[in-house]
Amino acid sequence: MKRTLSTFLAVLFIAAILAIPASAVPASDQIASYSIGIVPQGSGKVQVTVNVNGTHRNMTRIGFPSIALYERVNSGGSWSPVFSTGPHYNPNATAGSHTYTFTYQGVAGRQYYSYSTFFARDADGSDTRGASSPIITAT
Repeated sequence: MKRTLSTFLAVLFIAAILAIPASAVPASDQIASYSIGIVPQGSGKVQVTVNVNGTHRNMTRIGFPSIALYERVNSGGSWSPVFSTGPHYNPNATAGSHTYTFTYQGVAGRQYYSYSTFFARDADGSDTRGASSPIITAT
């Protein structure tokens, strides 16, 4: 009985640790979370949204040094950069987050994904991360 209870508690403890979402753990001392998404808008248009949240509300600089959009004409083809933008930083000198959205006129049936760098700085230092969006097909 004791052994069964110990095993059950160990499994429960491990399950509890695994249940903590990744977003609950800060990415760094400056970046709490970051994301990039891409959505087909119809008529070949795609919309990209990037977001970065600092670990506190008074970051000295926060935003995106660069954002790029890539296109693939067919599923066996290579990816080509079709659009880039940046830098885009929150104009507020002490902001805690920043979101930027843009729309690109692509071609229906082609695949797209976006890549962004995320930046945050406070009095203690700075950090840069990078992430890619999922691959979508423009409609």
